Amino acid sequence: MKQITNGRIFVLCLGDFSRGLIGGIITSYLLTFFIPATAGSTLPQFLVNAALTMAVIRGIGTVVDAVTDPWVANLSDNCRSPMGRRTVFMRWAAIPYGLFCLLVFFPPVQGPSIGNGVWVGAMLILYYLFSTLYNIPYSALQAEIVTDPGKRVFLYTVNSLFYVISSALVFCTSMIKSVLMKNGVAELWALRIPFIVFCVLGALAALAPAFLIREKDYVSPKPYHQSIWDALKATASYPNFAVITVGYLVMWIAFTFFNTAEVYYITNLLALDDAWVTYVSVISIAAGVSTYPLVNILARRVGKKPMLLGACVTYTLLYCAIYNYRLVIAAVGGPVFAILIGLVIAFPIAITNIIPASMFADLAQYDAVKTGQNRAGMFLAARNFANKLCQAVVAVACSLLLTGGSGAATSGGVQKTALVAMVFVAMAVVIYSFYNDKEVARVIREGRND
Repeated sequence: MKQITNGRIFVLCLGDFSRGLIGGIITSYLLTFFIPATAGSTLPQFLVNAALTMAVIRGIGTVVDAVTDPWVANLSDNCRSPMGRRTVFMRWAAIPYGLFCLLVFFPPVQGPSIGNGVWVGAMLILYYLFSTLYNIPYSALQAEIVTDPGKRVFLYTVNSLFYVISSALVFCTSMIKSVLMKNGVAELWALRIPFIVFCVLGALAALAPAFLIREKDYVSPKPYHQSIWDALKATASYPNFAVITVGYLVMWIAFTFFNTAEVYYITNLLALDDAWVTYVSVISIAAGVSTYPLVNILARRVGKKPMLLGACVTYTLLYCAIYNYRLVIAAVGGPVFAILIGLVIAFPIAITNIIPASMFADLAQYDAVKTGQNRAGMFLAARNFANKLCQAVVAVACSLLLTGGSGAATSGGVQKTALVAMVFVAMAVVIYSFYNDKEVARVIREGRND
């Protein structure tokens, strides 16, 4: 088998550039499109009782997403296509992945309608389905192609770089919207135009690794035949996997609250205009990317677990500051607080974008050494299964918290999302402390020496 070159790693990571573009639209703008962040918005009301409808739609969609993860993983792990077990799924899913994301924002009726709610729900479910069909095999392919733990950190550094850059592009939507509206474009189309551009670019980026990476040059899959439930039980049997999965789950509950409400923090709590969403994103991206070499160095010298714990502690303090935003604004002012958010979150974002993915890939390799079977797809799906089921609850809770049951976001509701995020990321610190990273490293090292 070939060893993948650094140049090919960049091609492989274009799938994460796609994920940042397409997934970022849903994460950052799904709520603000249907539940405007400010009372002065000219966006039409598409949904009847928008807050409750969006809570139900997102909850159902996320449950469907979670349930399909192990199903797709089992299909991929057992696939016997001559092209390989992973890229065959990626090729078919890439274009629908971008298309259904875009169609979510094109409900057919111009005005509040139950039919629009059905449309948005159906398109969102299809988006989640094709997201799973692409991303589960794609994540497994990454874990299988790069087997050296040191080079794996580099892989996920490039992954994170591409993901962060594409996420930053999505956050430019607010600035693009402002420019388009100043030139006479209606607010509705000032959002839809960048969404169209990002979905097309995302679909093209998703196609690149599917067609340009020859899977069988790098991966020699071992025979694998196991039912979906047996695979899930076997995957969850490792204590380290249980710890890292629960920790990751709790951490991402916090991140989901924060990411969903981030636009509201800037525009509602800090009372800054939409352009500041882009400014904060650019600051955090630029500062975070500059720390990527440091993440690689520290991962080798101090280990992955201490870095992850430090990042979560920093998140806890930042979320606490946002919850107490009035005190911070009184001390430094809204614009300075926004800049500080971008700067303080930069290094933790770099860590949590790189290290957890690398740790899960380590665990998949640990499992392969222990069992002699390659179940990378199911390993990653088992993580996502628990994660997304809980995010379904978050999807409902965040929508209702933001609005307090009314039709628009309230300052008190936005503030509560920061409190909830703070509590959950603090819980992640406690859970991650039980992860035995030394055992995982030892087994992988022994397996590579055999």
